[in-house]
Amino acid sequence: MKRTFKILAVLLSMILTLQCAMVSSFAAFDDKSMTKEEWDSTYSSLRDENTLPMLCVGADETQLNICWHAAKDKAQPKVRLAKSADMSGYVEFTGETTPAETDEQLVCRVTMTGIEENTTYYYQWLGEDGWSDAYKYESKGFDSYKMLLVGDIQIGGQSTDNPEEQSRIGYVWQGVLDEALSKNPDISFLLSPGDNTSTGKAADEWQTLLMPEYTRSLPLALAIGNHDKKGMMYDYYTHMPNEFFGKYFTGLDRDFWFRYGDVLYLVFDACSGSVADHRAMAKEAVEANPDAKWRVGVMHQGLYAPGIAMLEPETNILLNAVFQPIFEMYDLDIVFTGHTHMQGRSNFISDGVVVGKAESGKTYTDPNGIIYLNTNACCDQGSMDDMYLWPYTAYGFENADVTTYSTVEFTDTTMSVKTFRGDNSELLDSITIEKTKGFKDNPVNIFIRTALYKIVEVLGLVYMKIDEVVVAIRGGHF
Repeated sequence: MKRTFKILAVLLSMILTLQCAMVSSFAAFDDKSMTKEEWDSTYSSLRDENTLPMLCVGADETQLNICWHAAKDKAQPKVRLAKSADMSGYVEFTGETTPAETDEQLVCRVTMTGIEENTTYYYQWLGEDGWSDAYKYESKGFDSYKMLLVGDIQIGGQSTDNPEEQSRIGYVWQGVLDEALSKNPDISFLLSPGDNTSTGKAADEWQTLLMPEYTRSLPLALAIGNHDKKGMMYDYYTHMPNEFFGKYFTGLDRDFWFRYGDVLYLVFDACSGSVADHRAMAKEAVEANPDAKWRVGVMHQGLYAPGIAMLEPETNILLNAVFQPIFEMYDLDIVFTGHTHMQGRSNFISDGVVVGKAESGKTYTDPNGIIYLNTNACCDQGSMDDMYLWPYTAYGFENADVTTYSTVEFTDTTMSVKTFRGDNSELLDSITIEKTKGFKDNPVNIFIRTALYKIVEVLGLVYMKIDEVVVAIRGGHF
């Protein structure tokens, strides 16, 4: 009898080990790493094209968006989705075409629906030369999941028409994806708080952004930054969900929102001073998702970034006046920002005042206040001495030569934020928020804040007119 039990125990152990191995293998991203020589060859062969597709997040976890460029006489917005590599049993989705930046092309945009959790899919898009190769996309869990945060990718750096710099930063971007996805195979999507390219006017910058093959399997959610705002290319290369164009937005201006699991993401175009539109988008999103357990804000400029942010009047005064009331009004849990190229995180802040410490490595239950996490950059990392002089700063990373990335993991009751070095995944900072209560329901507070915010809305319209003149004079947003 004992021998039988031993044999059963061994068999059970083998089965459990095999299951764990299968789960680990299933969750992993395929290795798409490149040597510098391989990257140089890829960059050289693809930089003069602009037809690589962008896989984007959908309106919720059951959807995926995709867009690509095609010649006007060959553009057909069609995508096939299957659960087998040979594409048997595929479902075909048809989208729409919209104008491109050139008269010779159109932009194809398609939404895939019916995505199930923890499922392997293969998809093809209909390009100029027929159906593409089949690319694998693995959905992860919906209720509990992890997302990746990388800021200021800024392909092209601070340069204009500089292929060498563009390729260099493209390879840094490739390297960060290599490191982050190999160490975190359970990532569901990537979120960027803006400045995805440098000039906002160059198609080859977007082509370079999409050269890492990881982007064929990793949906992107890209906020608009001031560098993106220098031109209109963002409009032609992205397909973000629930885009909100508002009443006063002009040109490239737009916010968007999406829902993934129990988390509502509010993504703001912080380069637009249209205060009324920003609040209207937040109101629309929150009212459409009353059952969301977490609310996340995303904008480019770092309201409480370490170091230099406190010294910038536009950020510290103007943008605080525009966005902080919205974040407080709709009871956000955390806000992701970029712009300063400095990795850091705030203490708990409410109405501009530190209301609680947020020490690294600790867990906080139902804290008062909002955390602001500012991202580093792929293009060039910033640093500043005495990052901790400001009372709002809980953590700052002062190494100006190292990229970083952050992961944000949600469960039914917790949000865990971790920041790592981008070259070796050394853990730099972490904090966990445990939530046992729902969002505050305070209609009196909302009413008062809304009434006071009308003043800010009027001033925002004045600012927009002034900003139009300034941008025209200096040739774009800086």
